[in-house]
Amino acid sequence: MASLSTINAQPLNTAEQTQKSLLQTFEQLSSGKRLTSPAIDPAAYAIATSLATQAAASSAASDNIQNVFNATSIAQGALQQLTGVLQTVRNLAVQGVNSFLSPADRADLQAQSNQLIQQANTIAQSVNFNGLPLLNGSLAGPQAGTNALATVTNNDIAQNGGTVVAQVAAANANFQAVPTGAAQGFGGTSTTNSTIQVQIVNNNDQAAAVATALDNATGQQVQSGPVAAGGTISGIENVNIKVGNISLADVGQTATIQIAQATPANGQNSALTVQSGSGEGAVTNVAIPGVNSTQLQINNINLSSSLSSTQAIGQIDSALSSLTTSQAKLGAQLNSLQNAVQANNVNAVNLTAAQSSLADENVYQGASQSALGTLRAQIQAALIAQNNVHASAVLGLFG
Repeated sequence: MASLSTINAQPLNTAEQTQKSLLQTFEQLSSGKRLTSPAIDPAAYAIATSLATQAAASSAASDNIQNVFNATSIAQGALQQLTGVLQTVRNLAVQGVNSFLSPADRADLQAQSNQLIQQANTIAQSVNFNGLPLLNGSLAGPQAGTNALATVTNNDIAQNGGTVVAQVAAANANFQAVPTGAAQGFGGTSTTNSTIQVQIVNNNDQAAAVATALDNATGQQVQSGPVAAGGTISGIENVNIKVGNISLADVGQTATIQIAQATPANGQNSALTVQSGSGEGAVTNVAIPGVNSTQLQINNINLSSSLSSTQAIGQIDSALSSLTTSQAKLGAQLNSLQNAVQANNVNAVNLTAAQSSLADENVYQGASQSALGTLRAQIQAALIAQNNVHASAVLGLFG
C-alpha cells in the first residue's frame, strides 16, 4: 500500500512543471521573444544571434556607403562647376581668335581667363568632405596607363584636293615613352601634352607649311621651318606631319593637331575605401581624380594672339574631355553605391525576418498555450486539493 506522502507526489511534480511552463510562457509573451535564454533552444539561439549580427552589419555598411555617396556627390557637383568655368574660358579663347582685337582687348580676355583659372584651382583645392580633400588627386586610386595620341582636330581643305595635313604618324619610339623631361622641339626628347598648328604660308612665292607648337605645361612655343607640298615636318613632339597637296591658293588655311602624352599606370590604391557589405573583406573603392589647372594642363592659357588662342581651345577641349570622363566614372560609381545600399537593405530585412522567425514569440500560439497551461494548473490544483481531502478522511479513521 502506498504511503500517504506519495499520494500527492506525482500531482505536485506535474503541477510544478506546469507552473514552470506557465512562467516561461508569460515571460515570452511579456518580452515578445521566444528565445528568452539559450537554454530554451540552444541551436536556434546560436543561429538567431548570428543572423542578428549579420543584419546589424548590413545596416552599418549601408551607413558607410551613404557617407561615401555623399562625398562622391559633392565631388560630382564640383566637377560640374569646373566644367562651367572651363566652358567660359573656352568662350574667351574663341573670342581671342579674332585679328580685329586690340592689345587692350586681349589684355582683358587674358585677365578674365586668369581669374577663371584661379577660380577653378580654388574649387579643386577647397572641396572636401569632413576635412578630407576630394579633388587634389590624393584619392585618384589605381589608374591604367594610356598611350600617346596625335589627334587632328581641324584640317582645312586644300584647293588642289585633300587637306592641309595628309597624315600624322609617330616618328620614333619616344612618342610612346612616358615623359621624362622637355618635349622634342622644346629642348628635350619626350612627347608631352601640346597643341600643334600647321599653317600654309607664302615662302618666296612657294606654298609651304609651317608648324607652331605650344607646350601645354610650360607655355613655351616653338616653330618649324617651312616645308613644301608633300614634304614632312619632323622634329616636333616625335611625330611626322606629312603636308598635303597645297598651293598658294591655300595660304592662310590651317590644321590643328592635339598631342596627348603617354601616361604611366598607377598601381597605388589611394582611392576611398569603405566596408560596403556585412562580411569581412566586402569593401568598395571609389576613385576621385585630381583636377587642378596643372593636372588638367590649363595653367598656361595664352590669349595674346589668334594663334595662341586657337591652341588654347585645344588645351581646354582636352581638359573638358578629362572632366567629362571623370564625371561619367563618378556617375557610374554613384549608381554602384546606390545599388550596394539597396542590396544591404534587402539583406538586412531578410536576415531580420529569418532571425525573428526563430527568436520572436508567436503571440497567438503563446496566448493559446498560456490559456491551456492555466486551465491545466487549475485542474491539477483541484486534484491536489481532492487528494488532500481523501488523505484527511483516511487519517480520521485512525483517529
